[in-house]
Amino acid sequence: MTLEETLGPLLKARRLTLAAAESCTGGLIGHRLTGVPGSSEYFLGGIISYSNAAKERLLGVPAETLRTFGAVSEETARAMARGARRALGADLGVAVTGVAGPGGGTPEKPVGLTWLALSAPGIEEAQCHLWNGDREANKASSAEAALKLVEAYLLRPEPAAGVPQPEAEQMEPAEVEARFGVMGEITVLSFSWRGHLHAVASQGRQWRAADGWHFVVMASGERVFELLYTELAAGGAWQVTKMAGGRQLAA
Repeated sequence: MTLEETLGPLLKARRLTLAAAESCTGGLIGHRLTGVPGSSEYFLGGIISYSNAAKERLLGVPAETLRTFGAVSEETARAMARGARRALGADLGVAVTGVAGPGGGTPEKPVGLTWLALSAPGIEEAQCHLWNGDREANKASSAEAALKLVEAYLLRPEPAAGVPQPEAEQMEPAEVEARFGVMGEITVLSFSWRGHLHAVASQGRQWRAADGWHFVVMASGERVFELLYTELAAGGAWQVTKMAGGRQLAA
């Protein structure tokens, strides 16, 4: 299952809508999201603001922000995400701006530098990446990272009305029973975390990052966990990196 297919059920379960502001990806985020049938239920649209003038006029990015920090910056990415939410009336806004290459880089902002941002009710986040591929690969990596940023937000516990919520669990050790296939595939069967055994009802998306393999699984009670497996010389280590309660998982 692709990442864009995973996002749909998560957005619908939370009754949230999404808008995108794209610069270096040129509409790739919107292309991926609209490739999923029924995505009009949660994806309202995107704005391709390739020039600085478009960022100002269509997204409301302040000219002073662009002059001071530049188009490829955390400040501009955050303003773009806010602008997409405002312009399209969405609950969430995701933005990407970067130097796709092969030209346009500087010592301060080399080719591959990309800033992402997410704007949501009461929260804003930004990420910086430095890709090392060609132009098409850098665009693809940026779109993938932007969708992962949205997924990470949706996997957090949904706050209950009037009840303060703790932060999502981060990097806590877990004992995991998994099956390793002959081709290297990993199937998570169950895991023990904080003294409780969780049987895995279904396994969703998995991907490999610099820190290891990430797995999104649903345990009993429709609780969704993200597990991290780090390969070590003498075996491997498992950790719980995120947890969300009462969430439907697209397997």
